[in-house]
Amino acid sequence: MTPDLLDLLRKADTPTVCNAIEVIEGKRGFDRFTRGTVLCSDPQAGAVVGVARTAKIAAAAPPDEAPEVIKSRRMDYYRHCQVD
Repeated sequence: MTPDLLDLLRKADTPTVCNAIEVIEGKRGFDRFTRGTVLCSDPQAGAVVGVARTAKIAAAAPPDEAPEVIKSRRMDYYRHCQVD
């Protein structure tokens, strides 16, 4: 993420960014992004731009690996999500 890109993102609102992503992808993808009207609690505060760290966790059954393997994987997840 460059400073120029951050400055550009701060000039756009979320719906504009979502619309741009849909144009690039050529399909709708954010039709359930928000429900209802979103109101800004402090319009004078300016835009907040950040980077989301995501992970996918799925399990149909309890893990059957050694407890130390499970603990290590879970700690790696938390380290991944930690803000630098």
